[in-house]
Amino acid sequence: MNKKFVLTVAAVILALSLLAASSSVQAISFGENTDVSLGRAGLVFTYSQYDGLVKLTRTGKGNLPGEFIPKFTQHLIFTRLYDQDNTKVNSVVGPVYVYFKIRGPEQRLWNKGALTIYYYDSWKNKWTECPTNFIFKPGNSRVSCRISKMGLYGVGVKK
Repeated sequence: MNKKFVLTVAAVILALSLLAASSSVQAISFGENTDVSLGRAGLVFTYSQYDGLVKLTRTGKGNLPGEFIPKFTQHLIFTRLYDQDNTKVNSVVGPVYVYFKIRGPEQRLWNKGALTIYYYDSWKNKWTECPTNFIFKPGNSRVSCRISKMGLYGVGVKK
C-alpha cells in the first residue's frame, strides 16, 4: 500500500510540473523592461506601457487554425495581456517583442533566409509573417519581431 501511495504522489508531482511548464504568468510594471519567458519563447516589454499580467501558453504544432499552415520548427506560444483592472488588452503600444531561441538547424534556416516568425490573423484566417530580426548571443541566439497584437505566434520555415 505504501509503495502505491508513493507512486501516486510521484505521478501527481510529474503531472503538475508538466502543466506548470506549459504556461507562464508574470506581472509587468509601467516603464520597466521585462522579459516573460516560456521555454525557448517569450515576450519582451521595453519601457512597458502597462501595469498588469502577461500570460504565455505553449501550444503544439497540430490542429492549428487557418489555411496554409506554415511548417513550424518548435512549439507556438499564445500571448495574453491583462491590465491592472484585469481587462484583456488585445492591441499593444510601445516596443513589445515576441522571440524564439533558435539552435543549429533553425540558425542554418535563418542564414539561408528561410526562417521567420508568423502571427495568426484571426480576421483573415491566415498566418502572416512578422518582420523578423536575428539577435546573436553565444549559445542563446534568437529571432524576434515587434508585435502590435497579442495572440498566437510561431517560428517556422518561410512559405
